[in-house]
Amino acid sequence: MSIPDSNTLFFTLALMCAFFAYSCFAQEYKPVNSLDLNSYDGRWYQVYKDLSDMSFQGFGTCAVADYLILDANNISVLNSQIDKDGTLDQITGFAFYSDGNSGGELTVDLDGTPGNAPYWVIEVGPVINNEYQYSIVSDNLKVSLFVLARNVTEFYDLYDKDVKKSLEQYGFTKNINKPIVMEQIDCDYSVYDNDKNNVLKYNKNSECQVANYLKKSGFSESSIPTMVCISKYESSYNCDATNKNNDGSTDYGLFQINSYYWCSGDPNSKYNECGTSCTSLFDCQKNSNCAYKVYREQGYSAWYGYQYHKQECDSYKLDC
Repeated sequence: MSIPDSNTLFFTLALMCAFFAYSCFAQEYKPVNSLDLNSYDGRWYQVYKDLSDMSFQGFGTCAVADYLILDANNISVLNSQIDKDGTLDQITGFAFYSDGNSGGELTVDLDGTPGNAPYWVIEVGPVINNEYQYSIVSDNLKVSLFVLARNVTEFYDLYDKDVKKSLEQYGFTKNINKPIVMEQIDCDYSVYDNDKNNVLKYNKNSECQVANYLKKSGFSESSIPTMVCISKYESSYNCDATNKNNDGSTDYGLFQINSYYWCSGDPNSKYNECGTSCTSLFDCQKNSNCAYKVYREQGYSAWYGYQYHKQECDSYKLDC
């Protein structure tokens, strides 16, 4: 067999690189191997998005993400932005490590969305004052793009050039995923703070308060930790949480009790199995009372929060 000369070999390799989706010279695309969650904690300002993100973010501006580390496996999420009509738009949820994942390979579960989604941290900036200075976030298919920064002005002054180079090397060059600037001009971030303080209640006191409601409702001691875990993923311990479903029904309160089956007064109420009005379910104790009936009839699997996090919820520990 003859050996091709160096020019022929280089030309052949170049053609192969052009043919395959990943360039031979592209930076390896994967989540970071190690992620210090404590350095990831706190408020982030979104500086870049892509076209796919606009399908749910729309033309919002001043987007921020508030993260609170709950434990070694869970992060609470509060995403906020101002809609094009000037109204505040927020969504809550959790990021967590699925079984076997670590480093920057997380999963995110946002309230009102149809299911979990990959949350891949593929690059982080330097740590200054115990905080990563920027983060590039996407998914396993490179469809979504979120570039987050601790300080918008400092990001563009210090890191923008390097981040753009990284994005190009990672393959964020297509119409669907190339970076689009998230407008962060004349933003009044203080409007987010009250909601952050009200929503981010993911500490031991919150868990223990939910446990107290459950005990009064009749749940056994052995079932209470699992139900607290369910509440975490259903409502983020938020007694006022609501979620509109595609069938027109509404989920209410701490355990996201569905209006079609369990309460009355909602346009789509039918059965009222708990014998109470839907609006009364904003009372955490009444919501827990209804949850006890749901649990006795259908078990833990009545809640998606349990179905999606069964292993964690089955072994959930409380310190109350």
